Amino acid sequence: MIPEQNNLLSQRDACLMNGDYTVLNGEYTKNLNVYMTGEKHKEAYDYIMMLLDRSTDNTLGFGIKMGAQKKYGVSFWNEEDIPKDYL
Repeated sequence: MIPEQNNLLSQRDACLMNGDYTVLNGEYTKNLNVYMTGEKHKEAYDYIMMLLDRSTDNTLGFGIKMGAQKKYGVSFWNEEDIPKDYL
């Protein structure tokens, strides 16, 4: 977890409890599951899948994450940063 994410922990936990998240599996994230949280996580997922379909390496990189964060207000969390209750 990066230090900036500490401020988002309560928001992340609320999204996880409400089911406002999508898991991007290791196929796109270098064998690590990444949780995307936020109210518009489904729209962000569709956006990311469109970008990955168009990319040459088919990997969720920094640019794609930043674009989704700005456009849909979502946050990304590595699986190791998610409490075991939600896995």
